[in-house]
Amino acid sequence: MTEFENPRSFSRRSFVTGAAALTGAGLLAACSPQSQPEQGAEGEEGLAGTGGNEEIYAGACDGNCAGGCYLNIHVRDGKIVRTSARELPDPAYTRICSKGLSQVGRVYSSNRLLYPMKRVGERGSNDFERISWDEALDFIATKWKEITDQYGPGAMAIFNNSGHYSLCSGSCGTSISVTGRFKNVVGASEISSSLDIGCSHGFSHLTGGIPTYNEITDRKNANVSILWGNNPAISNPHTAHFHKEAQEDGNRLIVIDPIYNANAAMADWWVPVKAGTDGALAAGILNIYFTRGLLDEGFLKSTTNCPYLIKEDGMFVRMSDLGVEPTVEPDPLTGEDVPVDPIVVWDAAQNAPVAITEATDPLLESVPEVNGMKVQTVLENAKAAVAEYTPERAAEISGLKVEDVEELARIYVEDGPVSTEFFLGVNHYLNAPYTSWLIGLVAMLTGNTGKSGASFGNNQIYIPQYTHTNFAVTMPTDKAGNPCQGGDPHTYATAFLEELIDTGKYGQEDCVLKGVWFTFNNAAATMADSEYTKRWVSKLDLVICSDVMMTDTCRLADIILPASYWFEHTDVGSYLFATHPYITWNEKAIDPLGESKSDFDIFKAVAERMGYGEFFDLTEEEYCAEALDSEGYKALGISLEALKEKGALRVFPEDVHISDTSVWGTENGRLCLYQENVLYQFGDLGQPVDRKKECGLYWEEGKYCGEHSEARMGEYPFHLLSQKMRTHTHTQWSENEYTREIEPEPLAMLNPDDAAELGIQDGDTIRLRNYQGTVVVKAAINAGVPPKTVAMPRSWQAADFIEGTYQSLISKDFNDTSNNQAYNDVACAVEKM
Repeated sequence: MTEFENPRSFSRRSFVTGAAALTGAGLLAACSPQSQPEQGAEGEEGLAGTGGNEEIYAGACDGNCAGGCYLNIHVRDGKIVRTSARELPDPAYTRICSKGLSQVGRVYSSNRLLYPMKRVGERGSNDFERISWDEALDFIATKWKEITDQYGPGAMAIFNNSGHYSLCSGSCGTSISVTGRFKNVVGASEISSSLDIGCSHGFSHLTGGIPTYNEITDRKNANVSILWGNNPAISNPHTAHFHKEAQEDGNRLIVIDPIYNANAAMADWWVPVKAGTDGALAAGILNIYFTRGLLDEGFLKSTTNCPYLIKEDGMFVRMSDLGVEPTVEPDPLTGEDVPVDPIVVWDAAQNAPVAITEATDPLLESVPEVNGMKVQTVLENAKAAVAEYTPERAAEISGLKVEDVEELARIYVEDGPVSTEFFLGVNHYLNAPYTSWLIGLVAMLTGNTGKSGASFGNNQIYIPQYTHTNFAVTMPTDKAGNPCQGGDPHTYATAFLEELIDTGKYGQEDCVLKGVWFTFNNAAATMADSEYTKRWVSKLDLVICSDVMMTDTCRLADIILPASYWFEHTDVGSYLFATHPYITWNEKAIDPLGESKSDFDIFKAVAERMGYGEFFDLTEEEYCAEALDSEGYKALGISLEALKEKGALRVFPEDVHISDTSVWGTENGRLCLYQENVLYQFGDLGQPVDRKKECGLYWEEGKYCGEHSEARMGEYPFHLLSQKMRTHTHTQWSENEYTREIEPEPLAMLNPDDAAELGIQDGDTIRLRNYQGTVVVKAAINAGVPPKTVAMPRSWQAADFIEGTYQSLISKDFNDTSNNQAYNDVACAVEKM
């Protein structure tokens, strides 16, 4: 029986010793003959300068910062000794950060999982024994079959997350990666991580999910770049130079952020918005546009749904309301007949209500009754929604000056093209869907999308991969041509898992969940309300976790399966998310450490043991080749053979990609300021919904972090903000002692005035507590943190905190229609220990 310890004693010295020991055991033998000769490495000191001839292999840093940086993997005597930036076809993208440079510390971390393990104590006790692969596979196959024979295949779920963005052995979703093939073969259900989805839900209302961001090399063509809820200097440091270079060429750089950080330091104008109030600021800007008539009426009539007429029940007026029977037409996607009942507008040219397709000059306001019905236009509805957010009121809520609100409004109208770098800082609130809808409208109604220099969104490229991947690779057939059974249709939202397990109900539907396989996922350390995560996991009959490192989630498992590291198998890298427009070929640089296997080989081995081997009768390279075998990729000259030859291939046909906003992805193909139907990310599960909040423009302050919330007005006066780290990506790299020398432990940053009031000095031990839980850490005094705010990274595991965890302070509460993890909607009290 073994208790797995946290690797706090690992150092450069222990790395050298450990690597030597592993070499002696034959675990680091050199492998692939494909390599590049080392250039100019003579005379280097330390480990990277020892040993024989150096070989260089291609690899991608595919962690969930989603940078996808292309790397040289330097190997000597079968050991990885260092990493460096590898050239991409466009040298502007050739970058590497501290995480990429410290990969050696991860590969040889004493926290690496090297062999299968089985729980021998109580779940969560951290007591495991080493077992063989045969024992692990037999245990999984037997237990899995017991569960599915009794409850059906959907009683086992795959909980895939974002730990590794490669094509085959990666976390590119169950529609692309091997996890999807396994899920469809065995018929499993799925659990959604519910991460980073609040803003995307808002955009689904506005654009239907159409991407509106240009390639980042286009930023130089903007007159103004605005970082709004975006922290590239820390989160994606390899992209920060694009903003700085554009600024040096005359681009005005504006940073909207509550904290004075590295981005604010290089800005021409820092806008210190009060955390969580970005939506009120955007509503104030829209109020200026609406009340002063600053928007192009022709654009509003032709491109938005502003002329649509809304009945008193909140639904659109349709031709059937005028006595015209709906027609039937074939759906262009499915070919099935669907009813067609056109939306009605009031056409000024005809002075009558007509179908939108027949109107030549639709009115935007002041429409008379239609067939005895009182109506309002969508524009009138939107104006009413933001009427209370005058510049003065918006400034008061957001902590800015009235002149700041006015200036931001003016910039979008007069100083374009404007590129808005909008990212996840705004996402981590319960009000994220409302906020993102409002901010998106500021950019899109002023014409700041869809052309050079005019962009809205983040710089991560993924749409071509989703569009072009041959998704049949995840729905295989056996040798007789029979298709696999397909996965269970359910994708469960995390906030409802305990209720599902306890009651057998998911909303109004009968469902069963008895087991889960965590893959690319450290849910116990990253999901809101860590005690809740432990609680629902403890109620399952089978918990499997496959990972590269020992994590808090592994410690909850019955069986732990060791996955090989990114440089220990072949794959297509930089695949789903990357900040450059290339997919890359990843060579196998060294053999897998210990008994670890690639995720592909792990899923293949389990499928074979369960009797599904015919569906996995292929290799990793064959999987990649099949996934890349599509008409879309052929048109780009992309195939596996071409990728292996070139190393990196561009996923856009043009030299600089500009988003196409000629057609929107909404039901009516227009930008929407109103939706007649409530949109749910995970379906209607019986939760109460306020149509006024969900169908039209709306904003409210944070449930817990808002200044007027019961929590902030009462016992918990501080707003707790999660922060990114330069040396971590979520909990990845938290086990890396190289980077721990720079940032060795979690710190809670306080404003100097608040610290003085509480008698707290730099380095003091403090307790943060709230309605959810408690965490004990050391304090750091930082004048860049606003008053009554605590800024703290959540990128650590439980053993790294003195007591508790950051996640124990976060409620799992969700927005009515979006099960988003609200990491920043947190209030707390601060106490000196």
